[in-house]
Amino acid sequence: MKPNLLEVQNLVIDYGVIRAVKGIDLDVPSGSIIAILGANGAGKTTTIKAINGVVKPLSGTIRFSGEDITGKPPFRLAMKGIIQSPEGRMIFRGLTVEQNLLVGAYSLKAQTVSETLPDGTVKEIKKSARRLRKETLEEVYGYFPILKERKNQQASTLSGGEQQMLAIGRALMGRPKLLLLDEPSLGLAPLIVQEIFRIIQLIKARGNTILMVEQNAYQTLKIADYVYVLELGKVKTHGPAADMLADHQLIEAYLGKQK
Repeated sequence: MKPNLLEVQNLVIDYGVIRAVKGIDLDVPSGSIIAILGANGAGKTTTIKAINGVVKPLSGTIRFSGEDITGKPPFRLAMKGIIQSPEGRMIFRGLTVEQNLLVGAYSLKAQTVSETLPDGTVKEIKKSARRLRKETLEEVYGYFPILKERKNQQASTLSGGEQQMLAIGRALMGRPKLLLLDEPSLGLAPLIVQEIFRIIQLIKARGNTILMVEQNAYQTLKIADYVYVLELGKVKTHGPAADMLADHQLIEAYLGKQK
């Protein structure tokens, strides 16, 4: 059992007189894909906004690597390694593709990293921020070759799917310890959705931890390790994604019929 990178306990969030999140608990083990599913208005995006500091909870606790981060501002959390690819992509339309990616690396600083050498030994190596930016950029281009092909192109001219790839790539440029994905399939054609989800699996396979909010239940259940289903601000059910994928009655009850 891997240790939890993120722990949310009894989270309560109000929007004015409306209680959007009503005391939810969730855990995100290191190296896993955890998904939050549910219909519109279930509290999914509000929960992820509390985790990245955009929304302040009324009560409850959010712990990251054992540290209480409840209510800390987003820039502080980004420095700790919690980085989000937001709903709606929010790319910088006046910048090129590569300039958008480099914006995501603004918080990188020189650091010592562990690398496995060809002979199998592990060595601690001090890397400058410049070197980390260059290496991370090449990693992102490895995930998204189309972005490398179009690195000098204005980001606003990309297709919707390419813009989503750019948004995820920009988040990866910050070398997140926890990658937050908010509706990565929103508004995309089915074939593009399959490609985005394939890349998310690749990102996880390289040791990344991912917490994603999605409405596309079936595609998400295929790649997630564990799933929380929210309904009206509460955790209605939760469990291993593979178990839920096999329970068609449960999916229809909480997530709607498969389209």
